[in-house]
Amino acid sequence: MSDSAVSEIHAAASEHDQLDAVRRVFADEGASARVVVGAEVVELPPSLVRLLAAGAGVLGDGDAVALVSEETELSPAEAARLLGVSRQYVDRLVADGVLPVRRLPQSRYRKIPARAVLAHRAAKDAKAAGIDSILEIADEAGLDY
Repeated sequence: MSDSAVSEIHAAASEHDQLDAVRRVFADEGASARVVVGAEVVELPPSLVRLLAAGAGVLGDGDAVALVSEETELSPAEAARLLGVSRQYVDRLVADGVLPVRRLPQSRYRKIPARAVLAHRAAKDAKAAGIDSILEIADEAGLDY
């Protein structure tokens, strides 16, 4: 990983056919995989196979994959990038007590637990999915809104 707590991985346009192949190979949730490097053969654990399948899907769709450990602490700027919002908005979330923060000793620097940022993002995504579901049901029922 780089110096940043959040590593972003992008795929080159030339890799999309290979990513589609990985996505097809791992389409089965119970898929297993072995990696051969030189004379060494390693059986990949199911969690890593799921990570590869998910990553191939996201990268194949042209998006970037962000890799961050839940135990990591993020700067407000890194948290903003992970949430897809401005740093100023993250500052408001911290000020409102939505995201916890730890001040570094004798410093103005603040660190936010990645676990809290990811939980906030999951709650935000669930709320958006719920709203989309309600709107879809309203459309199917012919309701005006």
